[in-house]
Amino acid sequence: MHTEAATPIPREVPMHAVTKPLPPGTAGTVDTRCAKALARGLRCKAQAQHARAARWLHAAAQRGSACAQFHLGAMHRQGHGVHQDRAAAAHWYARAAEQGHSRAQASLGLLYKTGQGVPHDPLRAAHWLAAAAAQGHALAQYHLGDLHERGDGVERNAVAAAQWFDRAARQDCGPAQYRLGLLYERGHGVPGSRDRAVLWLRRAAEQGCHLARLRLAQLLRHGAVDADAQAASWLRRAVDYGDLAPQRPASISRSRACT
Repeated sequence: MHTEAATPIPREVPMHAVTKPLPPGTAGTVDTRCAKALARGLRCKAQAQHARAARWLHAAAQRGSACAQFHLGAMHRQGHGVHQDRAAAAHWYARAAEQGHSRAQASLGLLYKTGQGVPHDPLRAAHWLAAAAAQGHALAQYHLGDLHERGDGVERNAVAAAQWFDRAARQDCGPAQYRLGLLYERGHGVPGSRDRAVLWLRRAAEQGCHLARLRLAQLLRHGAVDADAQAASWLRRAVDYGDLAPQRPASISRSRACT
C-alpha cells in the first residue's frame, strides 16, 4: 500500500505575513483562498490523505484560520501527514486557542496538564481548560474538575470539582460520570447519596467504563432484591475487561481515568 511521505512543515509563521495590510479590494480574495484551502484540507484529512491535508491546512492556518490551526495541531500531535511533534502541536493549538477555538483550548490545556510538547504547567492547564469548559467542552470540564479535586493548578475545591464533573457527565462524558458517582458515594463535594452514586456509575458503566462496572458491582451487593444478580452481572463485565480481578476494588485509585 502506498503511503504518503510525511511533509515537514515550518512551525513558525512570520507575523508580518498575517498582519501586513492587504491591497484595497483583495480581502475577499484572500478569505476565499483561505476557505478553499481549509475545505480541501479537511476533505483530504477525511479521506486519510494526510500529507495533502497537512499542506492545505498549513496554507489556511498561515492565513489565520483557527479551524485549520486546530486540525494542523492535531496532525502534529498524532504524526499524521507530518512528523510527530507535540511542540508544534502546542504551537498551532495556541494560535487557535487565542482565537477562542474551544477544541484547541481543551487540547492545549491537556498538553500543559501532561507536560507533552510544553513544560508541565498546571496553572496554564487550568487557564485553557477553564476557557474551553466555559464554552461547554465536556472533556475540558472533566479535566478541570479533576484539577479542582486534586488541587493541581487551582485551589482544591470538592464542590467545584463536583460541579464540573456534573456538567461533563450530563454531556455523556463517561469519565466524568464515574468520578461524579464516586463523589456521591462518599459525600465529597455533594450530599452523600447511594442512589445518585448508582445512577452515575451505571451510566458510566453502560458506556464501557470498566472501573465504574466494578464499583457498581460493589454497591449493588447491598440493596434491592435483585441486587446480587445485578452485582454479579456488572462484576463479570468488569472482569471481562481483562486487566481487573474481583479482589482489587479497594486498591483502585479515583484518579485513574475511565477509558
